[in-house]
Amino acid sequence: MQESDGKKIYSLLEISTGLRKAVNDAFPEHYWITAEIAKLNFYPKSGHCYPDLVEKQQGKVKAQMRANIWSSHYVQINRKFVSVTGEPLKDGIRVLFLGRLTYHEQYGLSLNIVDMEPAFTLGEMAREKKVAIERLKKEGIFDANRQLPFPLIPKRVAVISVETSKGYSDFVNVVRQNSWNYRFELRLFPALLQGDGAVQSITEQLAAIEKQKNQFDVVIIIRGGGGDVGLSAYDNYQLARSVAVFPLPIVAGIGHSTNETIVQMVAFANKITPTEAGHFLIQQFHNFSVRLETAQEKLVRLSRQRLDGEKQRWKHQVKTFEITTMSRLQKANHQLDTIKSVLQLRPRFLVRNEQNTLMSQAKMIRTYAKQHLTVAQQKLELLDKQVGLMKPENVLKRGYSITYYKEKPVTNVQGIESGEKLRTLLYKGELEVKVEKIIKNPSHE
Repeated sequence: MQESDGKKIYSLLEISTGLRKAVNDAFPEHYWITAEIAKLNFYPKSGHCYPDLVEKQQGKVKAQMRANIWSSHYVQINRKFVSVTGEPLKDGIRVLFLGRLTYHEQYGLSLNIVDMEPAFTLGEMAREKKVAIERLKKEGIFDANRQLPFPLIPKRVAVISVETSKGYSDFVNVVRQNSWNYRFELRLFPALLQGDGAVQSITEQLAAIEKQKNQFDVVIIIRGGGGDVGLSAYDNYQLARSVAVFPLPIVAGIGHSTNETIVQMVAFANKITPTEAGHFLIQQFHNFSVRLETAQEKLVRLSRQRLDGEKQRWKHQVKTFEITTMSRLQKANHQLDTIKSVLQLRPRFLVRNEQNTLMSQAKMIRTYAKQHLTVAQQKLELLDKQVGLMKPENVLKRGYSITYYKEKPVTNVQGIESGEKLRTLLYKGELEVKVEKIIKNPSHE
């Protein structure tokens, strides 16, 4: 340190040395630390690893730091991690590690990891699994896929797997070489089934299947064996949710596992191995086949019973028909005999009766006609008298006369003037008269 004009001046080395001493004094030992490996940053050529560590709270990064694992430690740590979890170190897992914080004048602050506790990672996975399960149940979708109706014949199968995997090969061999010759229509939707990209890959393929869901009866997720960490993708909340709400039944055949994953829990059916998943589909066919055979046997039995019953019923009806026919024929013969007897006597009676009726009616007609003629004759004679009385000569004979003016009968004095000559017709003879005076009768106006 130097002083100039009352100022204390430090060199960079002095500051760096002070920082190293302060860090070493503050963190003199190795400490067990928890963090999430955001990115592993392993370099195969050197064997060194520089993981980016983060600490999150409510999904937000609150602290981050880059650490280092030298190749000698990385080999031991990774071997230990694989033996316990079944998988190597990778991105996205929470770990408990033993490390020491140091500061170097040239290389700066460093967090050196020398050991890890794989059991902690398994515990964290279990905790996250529990949280995901509780969330699915709270949303009311945990049992949604299991409550779907399963098709009677799951013939059209969408398979999410890897074409080159042994699990997929075993599944295909089982369903296509079944001893009952049941026929399945399989369509593969390739996907990553483990590792960092498994969740996204499987979710994308589920979305692709959903777009053409009418072409399938069931979905099978096929995967071979693996350790618990290898199955960690199937405890992912988003993937489990996609399976739970999927509109078609999903059968999980994702390999041996001591602990059941969430995807296996929410799927319609969980078959530990791909082979068992294949046998499950075959069994559904077989169950339907048994039902058909049972129905066929029942149909044959009931048909025979029905035929026997119908035969007996027809025999009874034929017998009844014979008896009824004979009875009706006998009755008809008796009626014919009666009709014949009636027909022999009836015409004579009817003819005689009709003759009497006609004679009686003819007599009545003659009597009525004579009476009507007499009345008509009397009416005609009366009318003739009345007509005779109305003849002009008979009217004049009774003292009446007819006066003509200009050869027209006069009925009133209108139009006639004094001095006019009129002609009056009497019963015997005519008079020519001259009008002297015109007298009007007011009562006839």
